[in-house]
Amino acid sequence: MIWRVFFFSLVLTCLAPATAGAQGGNVFSPEVEAGDRSWEWRAGGVLEAESQWGLSTRLHYQHAFDDRFRLRGVVQLASETGERNRFDFARAELLWQYREETQSGYAAGLRFDARLNEGNGPHRLGVNWAHQWNFESGWRGRAILIADRDAGSNAGDGLRFSSRSQLTYRLDNGLRIGAEAFSRYGNLSDGLPGFDRQRHTVGPVASGAFNDQWRWYAGAQMAVSDAARDQYLRLRIYRRF
Repeated sequence: MIWRVFFFSLVLTCLAPATAGAQGGNVFSPEVEAGDRSWEWRAGGVLEAESQWGLSTRLHYQHAFDDRFRLRGVVQLASETGERNRFDFARAELLWQYREETQSGYAAGLRFDARLNEGNGPHRLGVNWAHQWNFESGWRGRAILIADRDAGSNAGDGLRFSSRSQLTYRLDNGLRIGAEAFSRYGNLSDGLPGFDRQRHTVGPVASGAFNDQWRWYAGAQMAVSDAARDQYLRLRIYRRF
């Protein structure tokens, strides 16, 4: 039963149009929890085809003003195998949940990002249009459409589009299994390129919790277009406090 659910999730995600994400990051929820004032520490790694681990550690604080608006500040350090941690980016995020979950299980929100990258940039401004469907019997779908552009010195022209999508099934023990798809469509000012010049990946995912404070995520992404790269293993550990 578990493997049939896993395969069904993968097939649906591959067949669905990529209506949401970049090759990296997570497929986040649009929901805002009223009264949420919390810190989260996150560590993760990505193993790519060159057998190199890309490692990252991040800390964020989030503050929900009510059940519609939440502000979050993020700082991330990153390194590759054998290197010391370096500053990667700092980001401010404002999430607006404009549609609370309906009887059909649908919720939606907009997240506005301002990202300060290492060195002289370029930095980044972005908008994320996030959707979530909580279906019956443990199924959940998420999709995010992202538009961003450079800002500051060394900024390039044009608007970039990307997407992220996820379909998972919740087992009786709380474990979620399913599939994710990530796509980068290109820069609008250059004219969106053809499929194989865009970056599209798809793969399995699993996530769960050790306890009320510790959570984990594991997945893999396989290239389905010529311009994309395989990510053989994606691991994250979360600690909320």
